[in-house]
Amino acid sequence: MTILGAFLIWNLKIYRNLAIFFIYQSVLMLLNFLEETQITSSTHLITPAFTLVVGPLLYFFVRSLVNDTALPLSKKCAHFIPMLLALPFTNFTQVVIALGTVSQILYLAASFRLLSRYHLASMGVRSDAYSMKLTWIIRALSVFAVIVIIDLIRLNMQKHTSGDLKAAWYFINVLVFFCISLYLLLKVLKNPQLFDGMLPYEQSVQPTTPEDKQQDLPTAKALCQNIESIILQKELFKQQRITVTDIANETGLTVKNISWAINLGANQNFCEYINALRVKDMKEKIIAGIPKGQKLLDLAFESGFNSKSTFNTVFKREVGMTPTQFLQKNRPE
Repeated sequence: MTILGAFLIWNLKIYRNLAIFFIYQSVLMLLNFLEETQITSSTHLITPAFTLVVGPLLYFFVRSLVNDTALPLSKKCAHFIPMLLALPFTNFTQVVIALGTVSQILYLAASFRLLSRYHLASMGVRSDAYSMKLTWIIRALSVFAVIVIIDLIRLNMQKHTSGDLKAAWYFINVLVFFCISLYLLLKVLKNPQLFDGMLPYEQSVQPTTPEDKQQDLPTAKALCQNIESIILQKELFKQQRITVTDIANETGLTVKNISWAINLGANQNFCEYINALRVKDMKEKIIAGIPKGQKLLDLAFESGFNSKSTFNTVFKREVGMTPTQFLQKNRPE
């Protein structure tokens, strides 16, 4: 499966690091097979050192997904030096695997931090950021993190576990890896929509101190009200994929100033702010009475929402009830 997966996605540059991860898995499974069947029993054991490769490979895959700064080849190669250093010491199997497990935990933490940056940036730029959330990769990495932590506990209990239990855990470990890989492959082949503006956004929006926020709050609120009046007057929030750049073009303000005004003045990011305006528009339509034969979802699309799931999620978060519940509560007698 991993060989086929690598072949299918190799030409997709953004997913090439996942293809490399699949190739790594294929090689590891082959070496494991040779070692477990004692075909290579007379040679040096090398698979324990491979545990130091998993973390970097997954981390590089996440970096490519969020479009982070490309690393030079020399820096990429430096991440694999621990594996090379561990090769002569793989007779100390438990120690090497323990180091590999710690390495995986550290790289997973770095990957989750990258994904957090990605989501913050996309929510600050696009009104359709919910459709670009990388929840699928977060799910896969979370399952992998649980397995890694359990494996670390198992490693410390090696002396107290039977051979059958070790074999069963090894089978479960390989099966979970197979399922995670298959899940990632299926998600990637669906060609999910990705946000590629994380770095430009982070460079344009500088963090402010609490003192600055308190001092600038009146100015931010006034600017936010001016921006909102233009958005409402031109009904810009009804554009399904509107971005902060589109608002900048309409108002003549910079992206930095708009982000600052909305974040500080409305205490929301751009995505939350625009979707709150859409919810407000929907509430007004429902209270005014939905025309006979008109579907609630059609009205949601007219208000700027681009999917049923986003509409339901945002509406419930803003109002405290689902759109259907709100409709029933406010249905004219």
